[in-house]
Amino acid sequence: MKKYFLQSLVMLVTSFLITSPLHSQSPLGIPYQAVMRNVDGSVMASSAVNLTFMIHDGSATGTVVYQESHALTSNAQGLVSCVVGNGVVSQGNFANINWGSGAKFLQVMMGTTDLGTQQMLSVPYALYAEDVSVRVSLTGDSLFIGGQVSIVPGVSAANPVSMSNYGSALLPGNTTCQSEYISVTGCGGQDSLLYYDRYYSLVEIGGQCWFAENLATDKYSNGDLISTGLTNTDWINTTSGAYAIYDNNPSNDAIYGKLYNWYTTVDTRGVCPTGWHVPSSCEWDYMQVVFEPGTTGQSDCFCGNDLMSAELWPVPNSATNVSGLSIIPSGQYFMGSYFDEINISAYLWTSTTTNNFGLGRDLLFETDILGKNEHLKIWGFALRCIKD
Repeated sequence: MKKYFLQSLVMLVTSFLITSPLHSQSPLGIPYQAVMRNVDGSVMASSAVNLTFMIHDGSATGTVVYQESHALTSNAQGLVSCVVGNGVVSQGNFANINWGSGAKFLQVMMGTTDLGTQQMLSVPYALYAEDVSVRVSLTGDSLFIGGQVSIVPGVSAANPVSMSNYGSALLPGNTTCQSEYISVTGCGGQDSLLYYDRYYSLVEIGGQCWFAENLATDKYSNGDLISTGLTNTDWINTTSGAYAIYDNNPSNDAIYGKLYNWYTTVDTRGVCPTGWHVPSSCEWDYMQVVFEPGTTGQSDCFCGNDLMSAELWPVPNSATNVSGLSIIPSGQYFMGSYFDEINISAYLWTSTTTNNFGLGRDLLFETDILGKNEHLKIWGFALRCIKD
């Protein structure tokens, strides 16, 4: 009888890591459990099952860095259990997997039947920690743990600050960004990110890692809900984050993402995933210079065609999207009053405020210019995220 596999409990890495009473190093294994069923849905009770696990690097079709097999027998409830890393190895070395080098994907096969591939969204901390470097800066003011850094209070203030990532170094002719920190952190080969059950494509531009899609979350990174469904009066008067969906139509949310007021961009709970943030105007400036070399990024950018997706804009259009940023015409929520300009214009907030206005980036179909404009903070615009 043809059988299929119903996954139930996969990679219980937070509380079921196998430990050794004799050693303090991290365990070399990831517990894996699943319920096996026949094609009619009945449980495969007390049945022989041969499973093969393959770990792909970078993507679901990336290089297989590790492969092993397990000959198992399900229990009376169809449950099989094993430890990925303790099987019969046919390729690679589990102990040598570089968990910190990018996304990993687990492919499972039962015999010759491919049961699918999924991203390992929670890399076991103890396994990853084996390869994480820990160091202190030469001046002793910063503790580096892998790619993260913690500033030591009191010590940092006594040491000079490196300005290599500030506007004075990256945008020397840009008079508004001289003292602004600009995030230039690559994607490390990662091309997508899961955030609250939605995948976002990523693109690296000039060393920066950007969301290549508009944000659509209804929650802050800590899980708190973002306000929505506000009346016109409440939308105008709020100084807290809020969002709306164009025409209140869920199908627009799936395509264009949500439209947020400016206050959402600076909420301390973070509208972007942990490790990401809404880009400042200076971070947009730096990206613009990639497409207009020799400029400072301080003015409007005649690079709209390089940034806009060829889809959804009126046809014909001049879009080349050589950037991969794929800006789409998501329109705007005009001060909580009405929705306007979908499929015609794109408006995106930065986290920068100036003259009591929020500073945005506007891309209008008629001009192909990425403009830098001040807007009332109660307008509803799209958001992108950039890696810290």
